[in-house]
Amino acid sequence: MNRLLHLLGAGRAGGALGAALARSGHSIGAVVTRTAASAAAAVARIGAGEPTTDPHRAVGADDLTLVALPEAAVAPTIAALAARRPRLERAVVLHVAGALDAEVLAPLRAAGAAVGTLHPCAAFPDRTRSPALADVTFDLDGDGAAIAAARALVARLGARAIELPPGGKALFHASACLAANALTALLDHATQLAEAAGAAEPAAREALAALARTALDAVAERGAVRALTGPIERGERAVIEAHLAALRRAAPALLEPYCAFARATLATARRRPGRDAAGDAAIAALLGG
Repeated sequence: MNRLLHLLGAGRAGGALGAALARSGHSIGAVVTRTAASAAAAVARIGAGEPTTDPHRAVGADDLTLVALPEAAVAPTIAALAARRPRLERAVVLHVAGALDAEVLAPLRAAGAAVGTLHPCAAFPDRTRSPALADVTFDLDGDGAAIAAARALVARLGARAIELPPGGKALFHASACLAANALTALLDHATQLAEAAGAAEPAAREALAALARTALDAVAERGAVRALTGPIERGERAVIEAHLAALRRAAPALLEPYCAFARATLATARRRPGRDAAGDAAIAALLGG
């Protein structure tokens, strides 16, 4: 059943999800933001919906609501909604926050709604561009009816879903932050190193991003331990010594970030059976920490 979908919040993630679902033919109802101007702009980006600043219009019996607010705003907003909506039979409310589980929506469950989460494992760097959601995995948790509704939305987008057990959201979100945010920071440090070596920034950025894509393809196919390559995986202590010498000479501010990422690389390399323990210990000594 194509329930009317209300959006409580329509920023980068909420707007992208709303637009993708509208393109798929899903009916969009209220689009709630803090100001009338931002609500009208969100509806224009989404291509459907009714702009409003009244959050109470986003939740009602029989309705489907997607809460896409900043994480700190979810609990107080839900508490205020529950105080005004004592009867929400057959309503489904999902939030897209990464680290919060469905329990943050418990006040609406007490009013009769099924509650759950629908978090996209994707980066939304700005409001004008979004990832191809058909390539995205969504992590879900919550009540049975809410998970069923979330799975229906995921299927409509042509995406994938992972259902998490109670208590799993924060740890899974930590893993997602490492995969996206820490990777972005790593590539920033790598680009700075390339610039210190004399490479122009645009060319260095493109080259390193392309290299990272080949590594990510290998991880997806083989798993990180088997996909790992490079001097640490091969136990090449002399290469690591050369890296460290070059860093001390030309980019001392990047020495500790290099060592931190290299120590993480060594930890992954050590998970492969048959490693040279003495050689790994020697590399660990070079990297310190």
